Amino acid sequence: MKRFYHVVAIDIRIVLNTFGDHNEHGKIYILKENVDKVRKAVEKNPFTPVDLVEPLCIRANKGDTIEILFENQIKTSAGMHFQEADYDVLNSDGANVGFNPNTLVKPGEQILYRLTANHEGIYFFSDLGDPDSSDDGTNINGLFGALFVQKMGSTWTDPVTGGPLNSGAIADVHHPFAPSFREFGFIFHDEMPTQDITGNRPLDPVTNQERESTHAINYRYEPLQNRKKLIEEGVVCPDCEGEEVHHDSWVFGDPATPIYRGYKGDPVKFRLVHGGVKETHVFHYHVHTWFRDPQNTESNIFDAQAISPQNWYTIDVLYGLGSLQEAIGDAIIHCHLYPHFGVGMWALNRIFDTLQDGSQCYPNGIPIKPLQPLPDRPAPPRPTKERPGFPNFIPGKVGCKAPRPPLGIVGGRGLTELERNAAVPTARPGAVFTDPCIIEENPIVQEFNVSLIELPLVYNREGWNDPKGRIYVLDEDLDDILAGRKEPEPLVIHMNAGTCLSVNFTNRLNEVAGGDAFQLVTRTYEVGFHVHFVKFDVLVSDAANVGWNYDSSVLPGETIRYEFFADTELKAWFLHDHLFPNYHQQHGVFGSGNVHARFSKVLDSKTGEEVQSGAQVTVTHPLIPDYRDFSLFVQDFTLLFDKNGCPLEPPEFPGSEDDPGLFAVNYKNEPLQFRLGEDCDPAYSFSSFVNGDPVTPILNCYEGDPIRIRVLQGSQEESHSFNMHGLRWKAERPDSETSFVCQEHIGISESFTFELAVPNSGDYLWTFETEEDLWNGCWGLVRAFDEEVDFLIPLPDRPDPPKRTKDLPVCTGKPPEKAKLVEVDAPPNAPVKRFDIVAFHIPIPYSKWGEKDPFGIIFALRKDVKAILAGKKKIQPLIIRANQGDVVEINLESRLEFDQFPFPDGIWPYPPVKEQAFYPPSVRISLHPQLIQYDVKSSAGETVGFNPDQTVGPGEKITYRWYVDLPVGACGLWDMADIRNHRSLGTFGMLIAEPRGTQTLSQKTLKPVITTDRAIIKQPF
Repeated sequence: MKRFYHVVAIDIRIVLNTFGDHNEHGKIYILKENVDKVRKAVEKNPFTPVDLVEPLCIRANKGDTIEILFENQIKTSAGMHFQEADYDVLNSDGANVGFNPNTLVKPGEQILYRLTANHEGIYFFSDLGDPDSSDDGTNINGLFGALFVQKMGSTWTDPVTGGPLNSGAIADVHHPFAPSFREFGFIFHDEMPTQDITGNRPLDPVTNQERESTHAINYRYEPLQNRKKLIEEGVVCPDCEGEEVHHDSWVFGDPATPIYRGYKGDPVKFRLVHGGVKETHVFHYHVHTWFRDPQNTESNIFDAQAISPQNWYTIDVLYGLGSLQEAIGDAIIHCHLYPHFGVGMWALNRIFDTLQDGSQCYPNGIPIKPLQPLPDRPAPPRPTKERPGFPNFIPGKVGCKAPRPPLGIVGGRGLTELERNAAVPTARPGAVFTDPCIIEENPIVQEFNVSLIELPLVYNREGWNDPKGRIYVLDEDLDDILAGRKEPEPLVIHMNAGTCLSVNFTNRLNEVAGGDAFQLVTRTYEVGFHVHFVKFDVLVSDAANVGWNYDSSVLPGETIRYEFFADTELKAWFLHDHLFPNYHQQHGVFGSGNVHARFSKVLDSKTGEEVQSGAQVTVTHPLIPDYRDFSLFVQDFTLLFDKNGCPLEPPEFPGSEDDPGLFAVNYKNEPLQFRLGEDCDPAYSFSSFVNGDPVTPILNCYEGDPIRIRVLQGSQEESHSFNMHGLRWKAERPDSETSFVCQEHIGISESFTFELAVPNSGDYLWTFETEEDLWNGCWGLVRAFDEEVDFLIPLPDRPDPPKRTKDLPVCTGKPPEKAKLVEVDAPPNAPVKRFDIVAFHIPIPYSKWGEKDPFGIIFALRKDVKAILAGKKKIQPLIIRANQGDVVEINLESRLEFDQFPFPDGIWPYPPVKEQAFYPPSVRISLHPQLIQYDVKSSAGETVGFNPDQTVGPGEKITYRWYVDLPVGACGLWDMADIRNHRSLGTFGMLIAEPRGTQTLSQKTLKPVITTDRAIIKQPF
């Protein structure tokens, strides 16, 4: 089918909220038929959002040919560049690239683009005429949109009228042979230049400083600062602080950001797009979950998804609106990065239980727009006086904070008559309007008594500390933790799939938190125990204050009962406070629940006794292999002081969220600046022989043990990159056909479970491997023992380890002995590919305009060094190639010289890191590989823990042996002898592992080559 759209790019004022925040220089795509309408509407409402001002969302079906007549009415050349679509790059690229014809359009002109939709999904489009990220660029000012492609034969309608719909972010999509669904376009974007209603940059009313840059959804945002100003001016809720009611419609009415409406059980797809120019965001959707790959039911289940600019995902929600338990109420959807969330990057999903035909109003008198039921689903019941439906049975007062939930708070109130009519027959504390545990017949009931407390947290041996640490603890551990008999760690509770969880949560914090160099005095008088993944009644157990829901938090000294259902083995689910997270989550207010297979037992790894909590435990099962279970929480914005009380990396002024504080894992960090040893050589910073073991988690196991590492981000804004050296896991844990990986990007609230087997004894480095994370101490060890130790029980279903015959190694303060080459576990007749590699200094040119790094260091084959130094061979990263079944032998030497490094004072300023310190360059070098197999004690290319020395100095040589057991593709190679002074200068490369029998041929000669960045690959089959 052929579809035609006449699209116009126009300049227009974009008003982002009802407070009048606006972008005077906004630019949007819009259908030609709506141009005059939108201009008149904006002229009539200069400081009020206009519905037609939204990112253009158009639709087509798989197989359609789409013609776009693009008309440019902005002042610069522009176009529409489609991603995912099939088109002729010579006439429909919407760009001016290389020697292609220019398919941009000058002001006042038109062009016809033709494209084909060959698959379902999201086809993002944006302007490539001026994609600059400055305030003058087109993308930053709004020139982006999306084409949503449906199943062949689909139609779409307006959810309000039921009539045809030519464009719009929200639609109902229908198909003759598939269920109808709600389709919600959800487009993150950031950095849009914004002015307040007075024409000035928006200010924070508390600090009187410019607030965080704009972070928006569909050209709308609803900042805390705007709403807080109404409290300070006495307009609403005089007893409120601000953050705890940021999302409360009882106080402020509904936000300007999108409200995605539906009826419980409605099928729904979110079309998630990042149309912005800078930040990574994390899409989190309360109550609901989805498969990472909607086409693969064996892929991982998510409820949070990191997304970067020019990226997109289809969120095909499992079980429909309200999830499996069919919850009703307001489910918030937001970027989980707290500064972004706080500045207004949130929206609501409103789930009704009664028919909305336009006859009802919200509690504040605003009419509720009609909402057409999906035609293939039963219509919900009509509202009555006795059963008005959500939100009109909730006994709130407009202008005041949302009411507390019935039944849940110990000593609190019961049900009103309207609430009783709306409640389920099994109503009880924590499960009043939805019963999540009724999903399972006779579920296991597990009860936890949890408190939130404040105490000092010491992060390392140098005395870096958070004097106002705040953590969740089990009440049974409260006295031991406060007395120092038990080490604080993030709370990890354990349960089996099919468990109904009852959590009695007590707020033991003071009402007011004191100020310091990082934060202002803040009244954090309400807190909660908000969970991800598991099923619950969103109205009373969300532990939040959202929309027209109840405020399901507790005051100091109060206890509330929440109820959750762990319906399936959901890896690890995140938990945190949702009332004042911007203030205190970075103080440690986070944890997780780990859901194991039914019939599992969780044991203390030292004593073998059954336990219900712990970041390191042993799990046994009658049918599946027993395993070690480890939980790691990476943190940023961690607000620390040194042992003398001086703040570490404070912001420019208290209350600023401009990247304050440091980084840590599980309330600990092991900064490299303190691990230089007597010889001040960074090559041994990870060595336990030289510096002792890190204070960060050491994950103990025996060789051969299966392990599961749960990786979560507890706080607060940054992205992190988890890397496991020497071990790997399947990218999609339930799917045995998926590829192996050893690295995972993570943003706050995301959760990953990695299933691995530890093949041999030794110390394996785990790390969050951006340079700044490593520098600040976000690393630790997986330690596999080959003989019995008295602090680790063997796994019951595995042979007992041998009795100990040798002493455990200890710190000596001296570098370890040199590694002795151990044969890799490969077939005896495996072919060997040998590479003689040299690390040496050479200036690296980066452009034809003379930009270069005069202090470059590269890896190269020894046979090529002379030609490279003479300028006869191109300088490029080392790229070597091997096939499945090959043994790769690396003979490495260092030609580094101390005098060739810049900044001989030992303080290397680039890239900038927090807590810069003396860290002189090392002349030792190493080469560490990803994904392939090797012995960690001899060929890991790093000196880690109590492993031998695997670095090499000038005049020395070392040999590594690696085995390519699988065609894993690109494997990163880099130096681990000096992460601060080497890698940014060029000490990295790649091993490409191809299928067995592959021939790698020169593009020029067609002769075999072993190192090149461009090749012809000839496969045997």
